[in-house]
Amino acid sequence: MENTMLRDLAEYIEQLVNGQVAPEIVEHEGVDYIRTSHGYEQLNKPKTRKIEANSLDGLIKLIKNNNKDASDVFGIYSPLIVRVDFNCIEVMSALNADKSRNYLFEANPMIPSLRIGYDMSVEEMIILLSTSFIMTENTEKFINSLSSLRVVEEVEFNDDGVGQTVTAKKGASVNAKFQVQPIVKLKPIRTYEEIEQVESKFLFRVNKNGTVCLREADGGQWKYEVQKRIVAYLEEYLKDLIEENKVVVVG
Repeated sequence: MENTMLRDLAEYIEQLVNGQVAPEIVEHEGVDYIRTSHGYEQLNKPKTRKIEANSLDGLIKLIKNNNKDASDVFGIYSPLIVRVDFNCIEVMSALNADKSRNYLFEANPMIPSLRIGYDMSVEEMIILLSTSFIMTENTEKFINSLSSLRVVEEVEFNDDGVGQTVTAKKGASVNAKFQVQPIVKLKPIRTYEEIEQVESKFLFRVNKNGTVCLREADGGQWKYEVQKRIVAYLEEYLKDLIEENKVVVVG
């Protein structure tokens, strides 16, 4: 009995290879299956390769120019889901017939390294503020205060928990006392250039060896604000597609 079944299966496979019979395809709940030597296996439509962008405008252009025949060729169905995080945006299809999704596009902003939480020299801090932060009135004042603290070897300071009184002792261009405010408001470049960068609070510390450090002091709230601004931008420029229920933006 078993030998007969194996012989029949071998003959069937040979006929398939020689094109003598069409492959047996069965549809079940919207999903196609093909008969193989192991039973019935699911037939998957070709998947898309995710396209990456580095700007919101580039992502919007990709969404608007999405292949109109995508549902027939790749099994891509509307509405497209645009999932927004503070530093990454993913665009995926609605559920396909086989309950899977196609991942279509992704956008990641091109942002500089901010070195938040790392000790650095005063000169390095000034360069960082000048190149990777938006120049605001607060930023200019902060740079000016740092310029008074060009320390090579050592500083003497008194920390009362509210501010630091710093005296440059050796190798300093100015040997003077001045108050260092522990909290500064700055606007670093942390997201896509199309939206306004978020200003947030930073903790500024001066170390005994003359190095300085910036640490985030807003509990990560800037991430939620960035996310809100991205969602608002996409909703504005994808308004027509959203109203036609072809796109859903999720923050």
